[in-house]
Amino acid sequence: MDKALLIKQLNFKARRGMKETSRVVKSFIDQIDDMNAEDLLELKKFIDLDDQKMFDYIFKQREIFFNDFSKLKKYFII
Repeated sequence: MDKALLIKQLNFKARRGMKETSRVVKSFIDQIDDMNAEDLLELKKFIDLDDQKMFDYIFKQREIFFNDFSKLKKYFII
């Protein structure tokens, strides 16, 4: 997939229904220029999650999040 197109899709999908998940996704999007293609694909996989699953990963199961989305760990800011 074209990187520019993927970035546009991720920016569009970054609009979340929950304030908490929106904040985390925005922190990833703010660092999107530093991400390589593999990082972007993992971010896409993460953004494709529903808000509740994303919330659980971030706030309740952070170690599982770091295992399942290991490429995003270096960009994780909260």
